[in-house]
Amino acid sequence: MKDINLNSIAFNSQITREDILKYLTQEEIYSFYLGEDIRNLGVYHSPLREDNIPSFALYFHKIERNILMFKDFATGDCGDFVVLVMKMFNLNYPEALRKITFDLGLSAFSIDAVKQTVNYTRIVEKDRVNLGIKSRPWEVRDKNYWSSFGIKKATLEKFNVHAISHIFYNDTAVKAHEYAYAYVEEKDNRVSFKIYQPFEQKIKKWINNADYSVHQGYMQLVANGELLIITKSLKDVMSIHDCMGISAVGLQSESVMMKDSVMDEYKTRFKKVICLFDNDAAGKKLSISFTEKFQIPHFFVPELPGVTDFSDLVKHNGKDEAVRIVKNTIEEL
Repeated sequence: MKDINLNSIAFNSQITREDILKYLTQEEIYSFYLGEDIRNLGVYHSPLREDNIPSFALYFHKIERNILMFKDFATGDCGDFVVLVMKMFNLNYPEALRKITFDLGLSAFSIDAVKQTVNYTRIVEKDRVNLGIKSRPWEVRDKNYWSSFGIKKATLEKFNVHAISHIFYNDTAVKAHEYAYAYVEEKDNRVSFKIYQPFEQKIKKWINNADYSVHQGYMQLVANGELLIITKSLKDVMSIHDCMGISAVGLQSESVMMKDSVMDEYKTRFKKVICLFDNDAAGKKLSISFTEKFQIPHFFVPELPGVTDFSDLVKHNGKDEAVRIVKNTIEEL
């Protein structure tokens, strides 16, 4: 935000969009009303309603390239930052301009605006977004991507992984990245989707409406076995399955802890349970928590450039070497 020279501001009630942009960038205004830094443009949780799935995009207008636009995929609402504030607080255009000057510290624009009182009521619709997908045929590029982690097409099908062309937010279709996949899970008669776009920026890489209690690969587990590895992604589950022939389940996130009853079930079904989370700070913290809470061992793959998990190790070192490293480590636990 630029420093404000009060002597240079015309004191009148006719605030314009251009007046505001002399002192604020569009990114600063959007960041304020979204409550997060939006310098890396992408898809966010909508500020217009309760939004369980990121479905609010920011992008520069195709023709007027200096105008930063928003679009809510679920409702179809779109416009610039003034329109966003109008919709968020049920205001007309001049009222939205005055609110932005107040909220962002530019109230010196208008003596008259100080005297006027507008009752700002935040409008938040409670409808949740339904997530959907459109599948597409598997291509050679998909085979090359997944086989680099030692994962076969038959395994992708077994674990209900689909190549997709579009993502649906309610009835609005959005074209997916050319490398886009949906992990389809079912629990308690509810189908959920975890969409994986590995080459997208972070905010669009994962789109997920699965409950944290859904363990990836749970439905494919054998009834009983010698060893179960708890990891953090379905990609690792499938890579461990194909490369090592070992059962595994993946958490939805490395920020959540497992229920005692679920761990008790795993310990009953498998003779040994161990953790293999990422070798980064979050993974190490969670590993320690699991060991302390459930008295099960943990280990990590070697810290190599670009390697944080088992599937990375397969891609980096090759299947045989990755299996050798992990088997030797497991034998020592």
